[in-house]
Amino acid sequence: MKYAKTLKIFGIAVVLSLLMIAIPAAPALAYDIEIDPEEGTIGDEIYITGDGFTASSETVERQVMIFFSNEEGTLTDFIDDDIENYEIVGSELIGYFDDPDEGEFETTFDVPAVLTDGDDDVDVTSGTYYIYVTTIYSDTDPGKDIRAMAEFTVIAGEVSIDPDEGPVDSFVEIIGSAFGSRQDIEIEFDGDSLPIEGDDETDSDGEFESFIIIPESYAGDHDITIIVGSSEVEVEFTVESDIIITPQYGEAGTEVTVSGTGFARRPKEVYVYFDNTQIAPTTMDSKGSFSMKFNVPEGLTAGVYDIEAEDTDRNTATASFTLNVPTQPEPSPEPEPTPGPKPGPAPSKTALNINQSGDTIGSLIGIGGSGFIPNSTVTLKYDDIDVATALVGADGLFMVTFQAPPSQHGAHIITVSDGINTNTVNFIVESVAPPVPPPLLPEMGVKVKSPVYFDWEEVSDESAPVTYILQIADDDDFSPDSIVLQKTGLEESEYTLTEEEELELTGREEPYYWRLRAVDAALNESDWTGAGEIYVGAPFDFPNWALYTILGIGAVLIFGIGYWLGRRTAFYY
Repeated sequence: MKYAKTLKIFGIAVVLSLLMIAIPAAPALAYDIEIDPEEGTIGDEIYITGDGFTASSETVERQVMIFFSNEEGTLTDFIDDDIENYEIVGSELIGYFDDPDEGEFETTFDVPAVLTDGDDDVDVTSGTYYIYVTTIYSDTDPGKDIRAMAEFTVIAGEVSIDPDEGPVDSFVEIIGSAFGSRQDIEIEFDGDSLPIEGDDETDSDGEFESFIIIPESYAGDHDITIIVGSSEVEVEFTVESDIIITPQYGEAGTEVTVSGTGFARRPKEVYVYFDNTQIAPTTMDSKGSFSMKFNVPEGLTAGVYDIEAEDTDRNTATASFTLNVPTQPEPSPEPEPTPGPKPGPAPSKTALNINQSGDTIGSLIGIGGSGFIPNSTVTLKYDDIDVATALVGADGLFMVTFQAPPSQHGAHIITVSDGINTNTVNFIVESVAPPVPPPLLPEMGVKVKSPVYFDWEEVSDESAPVTYILQIADDDDFSPDSIVLQKTGLEESEYTLTEEEELELTGREEPYYWRLRAVDAALNESDWTGAGEIYVGAPFDFPNWALYTILGIGAVLIFGIGYWLGRRTAFYY
């Protein structure tokens, strides 16, 4: 009996062992996700795929939730408990059983600018971020346990500068995009902070437009660092050598000051030449600047002469000096008049740079200046219009921006003055005409009744706003004598004649003709439309059939009243 029981137990063990061999082991779920690309800027579209998840079925739909966070976690962590700051960037259904995509998903999401779905609102800046995927199996499943994760690198937004090379005091426009919303902006040149004109923080779309003036610095490439929030972007600006001479006009013997910037990095000698004749060398400072004086040589004829500066690193710059009067021998008691040009006015020691976003009305114009009275206020005029004021720094520099006001196409003078020094630059307004406005109503050859209504398609132009001119004439050649009505400065793409205007056009059997043109804020005019033909009826023109109908109804009423009165009279008598 004892052996029989032992044999029974042994037999059961053998059967269970065979069953374990026959039944394959259930594979463990291996959640996996991939993202493409693995780095990008705010707003970039990211493609994400996943596999190894529990598939949906006909009775249970399973989906993934996708989170974007600045907090590093593990596959044992939970959203909200361990990962507190995040943005929900997507959800997607997991592939069904028996489908080719069983247990898989794919979708896209955009890199957010702010994490808003967790405990705190956190701006997204450059650095490492984490993508977490959780699963939801039912309405009661919170889907907060992390099943898969991946790293994503947010790189700083995009920046462009214009120009990217030039002399010291160049006015540079800096445009940025794909940064965080409402973030502070700082700009450094070789690590030193610069004053900013224009935007000092990004807008709601993470974009900005700022301006800087290139400070005193040596020739070559320099780093401009744009710091937006905690993101940094570097661009290069190439400083070019430049000289300014004062005065620019004079006679032989005139003392001339040559000021140079953007020369060699280390203190080195710089040589100045007047008409290819070397003048005594001088030494520049550590920022590549120098200043020296010399007297215009004797014995030269009137004309324009080059002044050139060159350092030992072969950095060069050239300016021109106009010699007004040739060298003369000792004057006699009664000297003869000396031929030649008259001395010009002493030039201003100031310099201006202009940078503009375009040449249309409303374009942003940036003006940078140097050499003005330190700590003074400069006034800017656009032609005769006051458009801006700016404070001059202790170094004599200023910068300011304003929008081009409505003005006629062509050249306009921008005048900058601190009350003592005055300088000017030109701004050229575009001369491209707006499109011709297509007419809509009234139709060709119709007889129009009160109210007389004209309608046409609205047109747009970069020099906004666009207005319209409407003309009505009694001849299709629209000669000055034939024009009976002209409306200018119409802001809407429609017009209804007043009663007085209608009365002036009635009582004519022949047609009238009408046409349109568009005018932009730069006073560029489109071509005229073709002539539309219309007939204008009287404001209260009554059809003959209606008049006859009313007369007939009136006669019947009069007959009826007469008949009724006759019957009453007969009754009383």
